Amino acid sequence: MKRSKWLIVIGILISILFLYLAFRKFDIEEGKRALKMANYYWLFPVVISYMFAFWMRGIRWKYLLLPIKKCKIFNLVSTIFIGFMANNLLPLRVGELIRAYVNGKKENISKSSSLATIVIERVFDGLALVILLLVTSLFLGSGSSAQHSFPHWLKKMIYVACALFLGVLILLYIMMRSKELTGKVIKKLFGFLKEPILKKILNLTNSFIEGLNVLRQRKEILIISSLSLLVWAFEGTTFYLGAKALNLSLSYPQAYLVLVIVALGLMVPSSPAFIGVYEYFCITALALFAIDKSLALSYAVLLHFLQFSLLVSIGLFFLWKENLSLWKLKKEVNDYSS
Repeated sequence: MKRSKWLIVIGILISILFLYLAFRKFDIEEGKRALKMANYYWLFPVVISYMFAFWMRGIRWKYLLLPIKKCKIFNLVSTIFIGFMANNLLPLRVGELIRAYVNGKKENISKSSSLATIVIERVFDGLALVILLLVTSLFLGSGSSAQHSFPHWLKKMIYVACALFLGVLILLYIMMRSKELTGKVIKKLFGFLKEPILKKILNLTNSFIEGLNVLRQRKEILIISSLSLLVWAFEGTTFYLGAKALNLSLSYPQAYLVLVIVALGLMVPSSPAFIGVYEYFCITALALFAIDKSLALSYAVLLHFLQFSLLVSIGLFFLWKENLSLWKLKKEVNDYSS
Protein backbone atom coordinates (compact mmCIF):
# COMPACT_ATOMS: atom_id res chain seq x y z
CA MET A 1 0.00 0.00 0.00
CA LYS A 2 1.28 3.48 -0.92
CA ARG A 3 2.31 5.84 1.88
CA SER A 4 -0.55 8.24 1.04
CA LYS A 5 -3.10 5.43 1.33
CA TRP A 6 -1.69 4.44 4.71
CA LEU A 7 -2.04 8.06 5.86
CA ILE A 8 -5.67 8.12 4.68
CA VAL A 9 -6.42 4.90 6.59
CA ILE A 10 -4.71 6.25 9.73
CA GLY A 11 -6.73 9.49 9.46
CA ILE A 12 -10.00 7.55 9.20
CA LEU A 13 -9.07 5.36 12.18
CA ILE A 14 -8.24 8.45 14.25
CA SER A 15 -11.63 9.96 13.35
CA ILE A 16 -13.39 6.73 14.37
CA LEU A 17 -11.55 6.78 17.71
CA PHE A 18 -12.53 10.40 18.40
CA LEU A 19 -16.12 9.73 17.33
CA TYR A 20 -16.26 6.91 19.87
CA LEU A 21 -14.81 9.16 22.59
CA ALA A 22 -17.24 11.96 21.69
CA PHE A 23 -20.39 9.81 21.57
CA ARG A 24 -19.54 7.57 24.52
CA LYS A 25 -22.16 7.99 27.27
CA PHE A 26 -24.15 10.32 25.03
CA ASP A 27 -27.82 10.57 25.99
CA ILE A 28 -29.66 10.50 22.66
CA GLU A 29 -32.94 11.71 24.17
CA GLU A 30 -31.21 14.69 25.80
CA GLY A 31 -29.55 15.48 22.48
CA LYS A 32 -32.86 15.33 20.62
CA ARG A 33 -34.47 17.56 23.24
CA ALA A 34 -31.67 20.13 22.94
CA LEU A 35 -32.00 20.29 19.15
CA LYS A 36 -35.80 20.42 19.36
CA MET A 37 -35.71 23.38 21.77
CA ALA A 38 -33.02 25.24 19.82
CA ASN A 39 -33.73 28.72 18.48
CA TYR A 40 -32.58 28.33 14.88
CA TYR A 41 -33.03 32.03 14.12
CA TRP A 42 -29.65 32.51 15.81
CA LEU A 43 -28.05 30.57 12.94
CA PHE A 44 -28.60 33.53 10.58
CA PRO A 45 -26.13 35.79 12.44
CA VAL A 46 -23.85 32.75 12.77
CA VAL A 47 -23.73 32.48 8.97
CA ILE A 48 -23.16 36.24 8.57
CA SER A 49 -20.29 36.21 11.05
CA TYR A 50 -18.78 33.17 9.35
CA MET A 51 -18.95 34.90 5.94
CA PHE A 52 -17.25 38.00 7.37
CA ALA A 53 -14.44 35.75 8.62
CA PHE A 54 -13.88 34.49 5.07
CA TRP A 55 -13.99 37.99 3.63
CA MET A 56 -11.26 38.94 6.12
CA ARG A 57 -9.29 35.88 4.95
CA GLY A 58 -9.55 37.19 1.39
CA ILE A 59 -8.30 40.66 2.35
CA ARG A 60 -5.44 39.12 4.32
CA TRP A 61 -4.42 36.90 1.40
CA LYS A 62 -4.39 39.98 -0.84
CA TYR A 63 -1.72 41.53 1.40
CA LEU A 64 0.23 38.26 1.56
CA LEU A 65 0.32 38.17 -2.25
CA LEU A 66 1.12 41.89 -2.76
CA PRO A 67 4.89 41.39 -3.33
CA ILE A 68 3.99 38.94 -6.13
CA LYS A 69 0.84 40.43 -7.67
CA LYS A 70 -2.10 42.66 -6.76
CA CYS A 71 -5.14 40.35 -6.77
CA LYS A 72 -8.86 41.06 -6.52
CA ILE A 73 -10.35 40.18 -3.13
CA PHE A 74 -13.42 38.44 -4.56
CA ASN A 75 -11.25 36.14 -6.69
CA LEU A 76 -9.21 35.24 -3.61
CA VAL A 77 -12.30 34.60 -1.47
CA SER A 78 -13.74 32.24 -4.10
CA THR A 79 -10.43 30.34 -4.23
CA ILE A 80 -10.36 30.11 -0.43
CA PHE A 81 -13.83 28.56 -0.45
CA ILE A 82 -12.73 26.05 -3.09
CA GLY A 83 -9.74 25.09 -0.92
CA PHE A 84 -11.80 24.75 2.26
CA MET A 85 -14.43 22.74 0.38
CA ALA A 86 -11.71 20.38 -0.88
CA ASN A 87 -10.41 19.94 2.68
CA ASN A 88 -13.89 18.83 3.69
CA LEU A 89 -14.31 16.34 0.84
CA LEU A 90 -10.80 15.04 0.13
CA PRO A 91 -8.26 13.35 2.43
CA LEU A 92 -4.81 14.54 3.57
CA ARG A 93 -5.91 18.21 3.63
CA VAL A 94 -5.11 18.45 -0.06
CA GLY A 95 -7.36 21.52 -0.15
CA GLU A 96 -4.39 23.77 0.67
CA LEU A 97 -2.52 22.48 -2.41
CA ILE A 98 -5.64 22.81 -4.57
CA ARG A 99 -6.11 26.36 -3.32
CA ALA A 100 -2.51 27.27 -4.22
CA TYR A 101 -2.85 25.55 -7.60
CA VAL A 102 -6.15 27.26 -8.50
CA ASN A 103 -4.82 30.66 -7.44
CA GLY A 104 -1.64 30.11 -9.46
CA LYS A 105 -3.64 29.31 -12.59
CA LYS A 106 -6.20 32.06 -12.04
CA GLU A 107 -3.67 34.83 -11.32
CA ASN A 108 -0.92 33.48 -13.60
CA ILE A 109 1.64 33.33 -10.79
CA SER A 110 3.88 30.56 -9.46
CA LYS A 111 1.89 27.90 -7.65
CA SER A 112 4.78 27.34 -5.23
CA SER A 113 4.85 31.05 -4.38
CA SER A 114 1.10 30.93 -3.80
CA LEU A 115 1.56 27.94 -1.49
CA ALA A 116 4.21 29.85 0.48
CA THR A 117 1.69 32.61 1.24
CA ILE A 118 -0.77 29.97 2.50
CA VAL A 119 1.91 28.53 4.81
CA ILE A 120 2.58 32.04 6.19
CA GLU A 121 -1.18 32.50 6.60
CA ARG A 122 -1.44 29.32 8.67
CA VAL A 123 1.42 30.43 10.91
CA PHE A 124 -0.27 33.78 11.55
CA ASP A 125 -3.53 31.93 12.24
CA GLY A 126 -1.79 29.90 14.93
CA LEU A 127 -0.13 32.92 16.52
CA ALA A 128 -3.43 34.85 16.44
CA LEU A 129 -5.11 31.98 18.29
CA VAL A 130 -2.42 32.03 20.98
CA ILE A 131 -2.81 35.83 21.37
CA LEU A 132 -6.60 35.47 21.62
CA LEU A 133 -6.14 32.83 24.28
CA LEU A 134 -3.90 35.17 26.31
CA VAL A 135 -6.48 37.96 26.02
CA THR A 136 -9.25 35.52 26.93
CA SER A 137 -7.32 34.43 30.01
CA LEU A 138 -7.50 38.00 31.36
CA PHE A 139 -11.31 37.84 31.30
CA LEU A 140 -11.42 34.30 32.67
CA GLY A 141 -8.94 35.12 35.39
CA SER A 142 -11.71 35.64 37.90
CA GLY A 143 -14.98 33.95 38.60
CA SER A 144 -16.08 30.54 39.72
CA SER A 145 -15.15 28.81 36.48
CA ALA A 146 -11.65 30.26 36.33
CA GLN A 147 -10.03 27.41 38.24
CA HIS A 148 -11.27 24.96 35.59
CA SER A 149 -10.37 27.10 32.58
CA PHE A 150 -6.72 26.19 32.08
CA PRO A 151 -6.02 22.57 33.00
CA HIS A 152 -2.55 21.08 32.57
CA TRP A 153 -3.34 19.44 29.20
CA LEU A 154 -4.50 22.78 27.75
CA LYS A 155 -1.34 24.56 28.90
CA LYS A 156 0.77 21.85 27.25
CA MET A 157 -1.28 22.16 24.07
CA ILE A 158 -0.69 25.91 23.98
CA TYR A 159 3.06 25.60 24.64
CA VAL A 160 3.46 23.03 21.86
CA ALA A 161 1.38 25.10 19.41
CA CYS A 162 3.25 28.30 20.24
CA ALA A 163 6.64 26.60 19.83
CA LEU A 164 5.52 25.03 16.55
CA PHE A 165 4.16 28.22 14.97
CA LEU A 166 7.09 30.37 16.10
CA GLY A 167 9.53 27.68 14.92
CA VAL A 168 7.94 27.54 11.47
CA LEU A 169 7.89 31.35 11.24
CA ILE A 170 11.61 31.53 12.11
CA LEU A 171 12.38 28.79 9.55
CA LEU A 172 10.45 30.64 6.83
CA TYR A 173 12.26 33.88 7.68
CA ILE A 174 15.65 32.13 7.45
CA MET A 175 14.67 30.62 4.08
CA MET A 176 13.65 34.04 2.81
CA ARG A 177 16.84 35.75 4.05
CA SER A 178 19.28 32.97 3.05
CA LYS A 179 18.25 31.73 -0.39
CA GLU A 180 21.72 30.36 -1.18
CA LEU A 181 21.94 28.50 2.13
CA THR A 182 18.50 26.98 1.51
CA GLY A 183 19.67 25.82 -1.92
CA LYS A 184 22.75 24.17 -0.39
CA VAL A 185 20.61 22.38 2.21
CA ILE A 186 18.25 21.11 -0.52
CA LYS A 187 21.20 19.80 -2.55
CA LYS A 188 22.60 18.12 0.55
CA LEU A 189 19.27 16.46 1.41
CA PHE A 190 18.29 15.44 -2.13
CA GLY A 191 21.70 15.10 -3.77
CA PHE A 192 21.11 11.39 -4.33
CA LEU A 193 18.30 12.13 -6.81
CA LYS A 194 18.75 12.37 -10.57
CA GLU A 195 19.71 15.80 -11.92
CA PRO A 196 16.32 16.65 -13.58
CA ILE A 197 14.39 15.78 -10.38
CA LEU A 198 16.82 17.73 -8.18
CA LYS A 199 16.57 20.71 -10.54
CA LYS A 200 12.76 20.62 -10.32
CA ILE A 201 12.92 20.57 -6.50
CA LEU A 202 15.31 23.54 -6.51
CA ASN A 203 13.06 25.49 -8.90
CA LEU A 204 10.00 24.78 -6.74
CA THR A 205 11.94 25.83 -3.63
CA ASN A 206 13.05 29.10 -5.28
CA SER A 207 9.46 29.85 -6.30
CA PHE A 208 8.31 29.04 -2.77
CA ILE A 209 10.88 31.48 -1.34
CA GLU A 210 9.57 34.20 -3.69
CA GLY A 211 6.23 33.83 -1.93
CA LEU A 212 7.90 34.59 1.42
CA ASN A 213 8.93 38.12 0.42
CA VAL A 214 6.02 39.61 2.35
CA LEU A 215 8.03 38.83 5.51
CA ARG A 216 10.34 41.71 4.50
CA GLN A 217 7.49 44.25 4.66
CA ARG A 218 6.88 45.54 8.19
CA LYS A 219 3.75 47.48 7.26
CA GLU A 220 2.19 44.46 5.53
CA ILE A 221 3.13 42.20 8.46
CA LEU A 222 1.29 44.55 10.84
CA ILE A 223 -1.79 44.58 8.59
CA ILE A 224 -1.71 40.79 8.17
CA SER A 225 -1.41 40.33 11.94
CA SER A 226 -4.40 42.62 12.55
CA LEU A 227 -6.47 40.86 9.89
CA SER A 228 -5.59 37.47 11.41
CA LEU A 229 -7.00 38.65 14.73
CA LEU A 230 -10.13 39.88 12.92
CA VAL A 231 -10.56 36.52 11.17
CA TRP A 232 -10.58 34.70 14.49
CA ALA A 233 -12.67 37.38 16.17
CA PHE A 234 -15.44 36.63 13.66
CA GLU A 235 -14.85 32.88 14.00
CA GLY A 236 -15.20 33.24 17.78
CA THR A 237 -18.43 35.17 17.29
CA THR A 238 -19.87 32.20 15.37
CA PHE A 239 -19.16 29.99 18.40
CA TYR A 240 -20.78 32.53 20.73
CA LEU A 241 -23.90 32.98 18.57
CA GLY A 242 -24.13 29.23 18.00
CA ALA A 243 -24.28 28.80 21.77
CA LYS A 244 -27.20 31.24 21.86
CA ALA A 245 -29.09 29.00 19.43
CA LEU A 246 -28.89 26.08 21.87
CA ASN A 247 -29.43 28.23 24.97
CA LEU A 248 -25.91 27.54 26.27
CA SER A 249 -24.74 30.00 28.92
CA LEU A 250 -21.41 30.86 27.29
CA SER A 251 -19.80 34.27 27.66
CA TYR A 252 -17.71 35.75 24.83
CA PRO A 253 -14.37 34.84 26.51
CA GLN A 254 -15.59 31.29 27.13
CA ALA A 255 -16.70 30.97 23.49
CA TYR A 256 -13.26 32.11 22.35
CA LEU A 257 -11.61 29.54 24.60
CA VAL A 258 -13.78 26.83 23.01
CA LEU A 259 -12.77 28.13 19.56
CA VAL A 260 -9.05 28.02 20.39
CA ILE A 261 -9.23 24.47 21.75
CA VAL A 262 -11.20 23.26 18.72
CA ALA A 263 -8.92 25.05 16.23
CA LEU A 264 -5.75 23.65 17.81
CA GLY A 265 -7.38 20.23 18.14
CA LEU A 266 -8.03 20.18 14.39
CA MET A 267 -4.26 19.93 13.89
CA VAL A 268 -4.66 16.25 14.78
CA PRO A 269 -4.63 14.12 11.57
CA SER A 270 -8.12 12.85 10.74
CA SER A 271 -10.57 12.05 7.97
CA PRO A 272 -11.88 14.76 5.62
CA ALA A 273 -14.03 17.40 7.38
CA PHE A 274 -12.30 16.65 10.72
CA ILE A 275 -15.11 14.26 11.66
CA GLY A 276 -14.92 13.18 15.29
CA VAL A 277 -11.97 15.42 16.14
CA TYR A 278 -14.09 18.58 15.92
CA GLU A 279 -16.82 17.11 18.14
CA TYR A 280 -14.41 15.68 20.72
CA PHE A 281 -12.43 18.86 21.28
CA CYS A 282 -15.60 20.96 21.31
CA ILE A 283 -17.23 18.93 24.11
CA THR A 284 -13.88 18.76 25.94
CA ALA A 285 -13.69 22.56 25.87
CA LEU A 286 -17.31 22.97 26.97
CA ALA A 287 -16.73 20.54 29.84
CA LEU A 288 -14.42 23.19 31.34
CA PHE A 289 -17.56 25.23 31.99
CA ALA A 290 -19.57 22.29 33.39
CA ILE A 291 -21.83 22.04 30.33
CA ASP A 292 -23.64 18.71 30.06
CA LYS A 293 -22.05 16.36 27.51
CA SER A 294 -25.29 15.67 25.62
CA LEU A 295 -25.96 19.39 25.24
CA ALA A 296 -22.32 20.07 24.34
CA LEU A 297 -22.30 17.36 21.67
CA SER A 298 -25.56 18.66 20.18
CA TYR A 299 -23.93 22.10 19.95
CA ALA A 300 -20.78 20.65 18.36
CA VAL A 301 -22.70 18.60 15.79
CA LEU A 302 -24.99 21.52 14.88
CA LEU A 303 -22.14 24.02 14.46
CA HIS A 304 -19.93 21.54 12.61
CA PHE A 305 -22.75 20.55 10.24
CA LEU A 306 -23.57 24.20 9.54
CA GLN A 307 -19.94 25.06 8.77
CA PHE A 308 -19.52 21.93 6.63
CA SER A 309 -22.70 22.69 4.66
CA LEU A 310 -21.67 26.29 4.01
CA LEU A 311 -18.11 25.45 2.96
CA VAL A 312 -19.09 22.59 0.66
CA SER A 313 -22.08 24.31 -0.98
CA ILE A 314 -20.29 27.65 -1.54
CA GLY A 315 -17.08 25.91 -2.61
CA LEU A 316 -18.94 23.73 -5.13
CA PHE A 317 -20.78 26.81 -6.43
CA PHE A 318 -17.50 28.61 -7.16
CA LEU A 319 -16.10 25.42 -8.66
CA TRP A 320 -19.09 25.27 -11.03
CA LYS A 321 -18.96 29.03 -11.73
CA GLU A 322 -15.31 28.79 -12.74
CA ASN A 323 -15.91 25.64 -14.79
CA LEU A 324 -13.57 23.51 -12.67
CA SER A 325 -13.71 19.86 -11.63
CA LEU A 326 -12.63 18.81 -8.13
CA TRP A 327 -11.35 15.41 -9.24
CA LYS A 328 -9.53 16.91 -12.22
CA LEU A 329 -7.94 19.50 -9.92
CA LYS A 330 -6.84 16.75 -7.54
CA LYS A 331 -5.21 14.86 -10.43
CA GLU A 332 -3.51 18.02 -11.73
CA VAL A 333 -2.17 18.82 -8.25
CA ASN A 334 -0.85 15.27 -7.89
CA ASP A 335 0.83 15.47 -11.32
CA TYR A 336 2.29 18.90 -10.53
CA SER A 337 3.74 17.84 -7.16
CA SER A 338 5.07 14.46 -8.32
